[in-house]
Amino acid sequence: MSSIQSNTPQFLALPDISKQTQMGKSTVLAWEAAGKFPNAVRLSRNKRVWLKSDVDRWMIEQRDKSSRQADLIKVAEGK
Repeated sequence: MSSIQSNTPQFLALPDISKQTQMGKSTVLAWEAAGKFPNAVRLSRNKRVWLKSDVDRWMIEQRDKSSRQADLIKVAEGK
């Protein structure tokens, strides 16, 4: 059996997304609907998955946003 290349696209199901992001499934779906989370890929009427690379990118963006907010708070507090 061959190993999966790191540049090979991978799909993640909702339970995997919930575990990876530490967000509830309903929150993931609500944030997707509100445009605050990457859009799912519809494989069928009842099956949606997300590209792992999209979710990874979103997580990095959230981390960067959080870091910028922390820096602004420090500046505002004079630290």
